[in-house]
Amino acid sequence: MGRSFKLDRQLVRVIVACVVVLSASVLRADGPAVINCPWFPPNNGDDFSLRGFYTQGYPGTSLKQVVIPLSFPANGTYQLSLTASSATFDGTILGAATVTITATSTAFQSVTFDFGTISVTEGTPIAFKGAVVMQPSGSGKVLMQVVTEPQCRLTETNGFDAPLSSFRRGGIAAIINGDVATTFNHIVTVAANASIHGANGTFFHTDVWINNPLAVAVSVTATYRCFAGESCGAGTAQFNVDAGKEVSFTDIVSTLFAAPETGGAITFTYLSPSYDSTLKVVTRTYTPSLPNPTVGTFLEGRAEISAVGATTFVGLGNHGADRSGGFRTNVGLYNPSAFPNTVTFTLAASDGTPIGQPVQQVWGARESRQLNDIFAIAGAGSTVTTDATVHVTTTLPALPYASVTDNQSGDTSIQQ
Repeated sequence: MGRSFKLDRQLVRVIVACVVVLSASVLRADGPAVINCPWFPPNNGDDFSLRGFYTQGYPGTSLKQVVIPLSFPANGTYQLSLTASSATFDGTILGAATVTITATSTAFQSVTFDFGTISVTEGTPIAFKGAVVMQPSGSGKVLMQVVTEPQCRLTETNGFDAPLSSFRRGGIAAIINGDVATTFNHIVTVAANASIHGANGTFFHTDVWINNPLAVAVSVTATYRCFAGESCGAGTAQFNVDAGKEVSFTDIVSTLFAAPETGGAITFTYLSPSYDSTLKVVTRTYTPSLPNPTVGTFLEGRAEISAVGATTFVGLGNHGADRSGGFRTNVGLYNPSAFPNTVTFTLAASDGTPIGQPVQQVWGARESRQLNDIFAIAGAGSTVTTDATVHVTTTLPALPYASVTDNQSGDTSIQQ
């Protein structure tokens, strides 16, 4: 009898283990998530039916499920929908998913929107729009969790207006399941490059080093996005970077693109078997010409998902109209979007006191532009400072930078 009881207990353990395994297999995706933006504290939420989100380049070949932590304002039954559209909120609808939830608390819980299996071309932008179809009478807002990692591949928007509303924050907490692609399209951008004469006898050049750490060669297409009104020369160039090797270009704007006396952004596009961007791009912009003594400043290329909708640069300098000493400050931005982008630069002293007036301009699709002497443009050209800030906001994620040049040595430091 005792032996029989012991066997029964073992059998129970096996059955329980099997149930746990089966339950886990139902809850987890068939493989790795296409996009995984984890949920971190604190428990901050935005209105699910008011805020949208999108991914600029979907790194999968199908869309199956979107899992979002949601908080319900009151106990009861809710019916929610989530619509996925191609490229923009008013684009072709890829699919819609509806789910019914019975809430028993206001705590965040993971809600799964099942799209079945929708085929998607890798790299396709997808926009998501949520709606509350039904909820208990008198209840409040359904909230989605918005605290996640900075490099989340999703961007939250202020609304659903076309094409992509306006930037609210980088990411929401969500897991998107589907079939992960086998090769991925990556874009690495250096927003500030030049081969151009500047103020006070400076002559800025940009050298570039490109390293491929992968075990396979990659083919790179470099595209020069020069400032409006300038000639971009050849415009594009293609080259290979062998496995584990590096290539470099001296004065890249003149030698690779044949575009002297210009400045702008350079994008490096490549296909890779790696989900994450691995191509390492480093530039050095300096004056005067070698072999004269020069220091210069280094910039590292940034993956497309590093684009931001709000940032602040510190330590800006201005010496009034006197270029015999002190510093001068330029600001610039590359808009990686296929749509126009409204950009606002707001100068302030270190204590937060505004300097001049905000400067607002519209960048065109994939446009690079630099505003020389931002203090003068803001109506504060007489300001003398070495510790000002500039806050940059954009309606769509972008790649801004600020450069501060020593009026005496010509050396420049660049923040991005």
